[in-house]
Amino acid sequence: MNKKHDKGSADADDTMDAVGGQNLLGEMRLSELQDAGIRLWLQALKQPALVADEGFKLYAQLAGIMLRGPSGTDLTAGDKRFTDPSWRQSGFYTRLLEAHKAWSQSLQNYADRAGFDERETRRAKFLLMQVSEAFAPTNFLFGNPAALKRAIESGGRSLIEGYQNWVSDLTARRPVPSQVDTRPFKVGENLAATAGSVVLRTDLFELLQYAPQTEKVYERPVLVIPSIINKYYAFDLAPGRSLIEHLIKNQMTVFTIVWRNPKPEHDNWGMDAYMEAMDQAVRAVQDITGVKDPHLFGVCGACPLVVSLAGYYTAKEERNIGSLALFVGPLDMKALGDAPTIGDFMDARVTRVNKGFVKKSDRISADEFTLLFAMLRPNDLIWNYWVNNYLMGEGPPAFDVLAWNSDATGMTAQFNRDFNAFIARNPLVTPRAQTFRDTPIADISRFDFDSYVVGARTDHICPWPTVYRSAQMLGDRCQFVLGGSGHIQTIVSPPGSPKAFYFTNPDMSGDAQSWFEGAKKVQDTWWTHYVAWYHARSGALVDAPAKPGDSAHPPLGAAPGAYVYEKAS
Repeated sequence: MNKKHDKGSADADDTMDAVGGQNLLGEMRLSELQDAGIRLWLQALKQPALVADEGFKLYAQLAGIMLRGPSGTDLTAGDKRFTDPSWRQSGFYTRLLEAHKAWSQSLQNYADRAGFDERETRRAKFLLMQVSEAFAPTNFLFGNPAALKRAIESGGRSLIEGYQNWVSDLTARRPVPSQVDTRPFKVGENLAATAGSVVLRTDLFELLQYAPQTEKVYERPVLVIPSIINKYYAFDLAPGRSLIEHLIKNQMTVFTIVWRNPKPEHDNWGMDAYMEAMDQAVRAVQDITGVKDPHLFGVCGACPLVVSLAGYYTAKEERNIGSLALFVGPLDMKALGDAPTIGDFMDARVTRVNKGFVKKSDRISADEFTLLFAMLRPNDLIWNYWVNNYLMGEGPPAFDVLAWNSDATGMTAQFNRDFNAFIARNPLVTPRAQTFRDTPIADISRFDFDSYVVGARTDHICPWPTVYRSAQMLGDRCQFVLGGSGHIQTIVSPPGSPKAFYFTNPDMSGDAQSWFEGAKKVQDTWWTHYVAWYHARSGALVDAPAKPGDSAHPPLGAAPGAYVYEKAS
């Protein structure tokens, strides 16, 4: 393996922890960021004395750096942008780095002193952080000693290749630099490759039934209900790295919904439409398997809908669920609103000061999602690739997780409106506050089936204490398991990985920190724990189905179906 590939693999591993999009952005929209930026600008115009004061302080710091020289403090520690020895050995580069750090801190200081409330201050600091990171010296050729060396050593070829990479991204109208070389990957061949059949197709979704891989299977099947945003196959990523494949090899019958990538003509699809689709899929699984109460597995932003559907079944006294599993699923929107960055934009009081100038569409495009998620970790997801692709002239790595992440989706206008209203109402914390088909749902803490909730310890989209709160809301029959890594690394955690571990603790009476302090660390993947939990609740072993579907749901084609190939518009 060559050096370039080693570096690409390391960068991909770092990025893997940073990706993980789902529809949990709340009011964090590009238009909302623009609103916050205009608010910050107007506040600066009203406070010239404060701006001048911060300016004079910065000038004094910069003068000291230029005249007296570097302070001797190592500012490169823990920041992979500044690993080149020049940042510690060259007077020019050490001064440049100190000046950049001083300017960045000055911007943050102004936000703290601008007179905003706590949440507005965090929004302002987030925006100013985007500015300071964009103008980091490493993002420019003469401010990046490693890129300069590469240009000299290659006789300028790295700059030519970087220009070609830039033109390629510009032509493709990518919102951020390419994060992955997708050429080695093809859906249906080495991604989303587990064998199965489409047994139901509607305008909104396809239902896949996977082929058994054992002679005997457990009686009760599993229906996976993926996030409304993101392609489903993070859970069927690649052979040997697929949770769905793992369940099948462990004698489970598995179905999954594949959501259609919505186009503008589908903008009337709201939360009720998606819940109707989930119910239709449950009924189809019941018909095909003859099992009245299949397991449900809800993922990310689909979890509030899955739990609402379960509450509807309970209210109607229909025993349609054998057990419920949720993966990083937020149920208490207030808890999610307290999360850093994401929570700062989930505020109904935000004033859209630019609404008279910019028309806001409720539809969220795939490109907007891509850019917003990248802005949550700009150094990892934007500027790392800016330097790698354009200044160093290298190509992005070929990595299956990043290939999945680049397969973008959007959100319909009605779902966006409905989900924001759901966030504002936060109905699942109050019994009977949420309704479906004009029926108040049951108290979710009193479900008459077991539930299993998985969090991800370093998840920056849905922090694990928020997920722990979901487990508490589901009551005494819920078990909470905490994966040891990030959002995507927790999904893709096959057996045998030396880095895999998880935490368990049956006592959920206290807060998240108390739970963690009393938790047991297990050096293994949570997949193993999850399969054992499922086996104990899945009935007897029976003969595997000889063929997919039934007379009312005949096979319509091979998995992964047709909808997974549809691109965002």
